[in-house]
Amino acid sequence: MLVQNSLSEVLRAREELFSKTNWTDPTSQLQNRVKGEELARYFLLTESERLGIQNTIRLLVSTTPYYLSLSDPSDPNCPIRRMIVPTSDESIFSEEESPDPLEEERLSPVRGLTHMYPNRVLLFSNHSCSVYCRHCMRGRKVSSSDERMEKADLENAFDYIRKHPEVDDVVISGGDPLNLADSRLEWILKELNEIPNVKICRLGTRNPVTLPFRITNDICKVIERFNDDNLSIFCNTQFNHPRECTKEAKDAILRLLRVGVSVGNQAVLLKGINDDEEIMLDLHKKLLEMRVRAYYLYDPELIPGSRGFRTPLARGIEIVEYMRGKIGGMGIPHFVNDLPGGGGKITIGANWYLGYHPTTRQHAFRSAVTKRIHFSFEPVGSNRESYYPIISDSEWEKFQNQ
Repeated sequence: MLVQNSLSEVLRAREELFSKTNWTDPTSQLQNRVKGEELARYFLLTESERLGIQNTIRLLVSTTPYYLSLSDPSDPNCPIRRMIVPTSDESIFSEEESPDPLEEERLSPVRGLTHMYPNRVLLFSNHSCSVYCRHCMRGRKVSSSDERMEKADLENAFDYIRKHPEVDDVVISGGDPLNLADSRLEWILKELNEIPNVKICRLGTRNPVTLPFRITNDICKVIERFNDDNLSIFCNTQFNHPRECTKEAKDAILRLLRVGVSVGNQAVLLKGINDDEEIMLDLHKKLLEMRVRAYYLYDPELIPGSRGFRTPLARGIEIVEYMRGKIGGMGIPHFVNDLPGGGGKITIGANWYLGYHPTTRQHAFRSAVTKRIHFSFEPVGSNRESYYPIISDSEWEKFQNQ
């Protein structure tokens, strides 16, 4: 049973936790992680949160002291808190949800490897993260000791990649690959570097957000060693809210940049956390200040217990549309849906292109800046006119009047 403390007791418990943690030591941060049954010491929990902690059907609960320090102990609507503390929504398995909506297991030829796209594979390197984010789309695997990847499992994955020369791009995910020991990550990168057909490696890590101290000079040297003419290493992380853009996070990003690793951001659109135009614009402005380029904005997956995070599809379109013209293009993410059933990612954009009028050979566009209709001509002699959605004469006249 979760016993609720008073606010003064919660604040005192937080102070004690922070003081006993060697703040910039990632090992100390991990050793002092807060588990589900301990959350009542550090938050004034709502009844919904109590039920969520007790009855979650998803992954375990855990957060680093650092990430906990970014949260509000008394505000249940705090965006960081929402990503740490389960609510009663996590105890509901809706009919449309699935533990594996992308069918990654069906597309897994060997343990820990998903081959969805012809030239790309996803390597599941480990099952642990510094913080178990409540919206995690791999809750069926993450935090489960049954999903631990042994060295033999990884060797089988490497052997599969060697036997499939069409694979030139490997995404290392988990869990979080930067939660591995330096030596294990070094071995993985060395193996990939020595496979002739592998040219690109992408590290998927949230540690710059949840445990920036893990981005040490030593781990950066390991990455730099294998980021060479044989293998180009990139990093994709996940900042979801401006509060996560701290000095510590920026320092971690800069360490990666100094060893030649460019960093992109893959945010997830989350109800009540960042499904707001100004919040998302502010987030991506701060990311550019940190030298992180926008990559994706994900529509949430249909995973068990996720109803509290899912937004209407229109929200993502509206937010990206709002951002256009207010920030440079490298700060605007692609809004994507990773299609259920293993269909892969598709981009969903605002409808700036309105269609083609064959009589005048003109295309009509809606401007993100002026909000007016603008026109552009199709080249003389084009044989692609059937490709475009046709604007009728009556619609064309309306555009002209506007």
